[in-house]
Amino acid sequence: MRRLNLWLSSSARETIHFYLMWLRERAIWGVQMGQNILSLLRQEHAKVVAQLDELQQQGLRDRKELFNRMKNNLLPHMAGEERVFYPELEGRGLRDLVSGSREEHTAIRTLMDRLNRTSMDDEENWLRAMLEVREAVESHVEREENVVFPEARKRMDAALLLQIGNRFEEAKGKAHLVPLR
Repeated sequence: MRRLNLWLSSSARETIHFYLMWLRERAIWGVQMGQNILSLLRQEHAKVVAQLDELQQQGLRDRKELFNRMKNNLLPHMAGEERVFYPELEGRGLRDLVSGSREEHTAIRTLMDRLNRTSMDDEENWLRAMLEVREAVESHVEREENVVFPEARKRMDAALLLQIGNRFEEAKGKAHLVPLR
């Protein structure tokens, strides 16, 4: 640090010090720095797919709780994409890609509604319906991460991806959840 101080003017050192204090204060108060929308979505995709995998197991005693947790991750995620991420993509000439993603969301919601109406006591039918949801989600994730994300990266700079990530988190917090079982 001393070597760095020799090369910086006092005003530059003050600016750096102020910025470091600002970062430390944000960390103390639990305010997280924003995250790139593509990184956020990848993390959430992995989390939901892992939850879907867990729900596929037979004989789970806490299936209802796990199912509700998965829904509380998946449904706000889709709402956040539709309210924030997809409009940004459409505004950058990716209307056709977004149209496909919106259709996939509609199909996933339809499958989730069917699953929600299927009794968990009928494990065989419930697991069959869960498999359909899982396959639809995995297909959507694969398409989004391998086709949509690279196109988004080409059309959006790092600052915009970060800004969209922050807005996405806000939109998820405002998402209306389907009543849980």
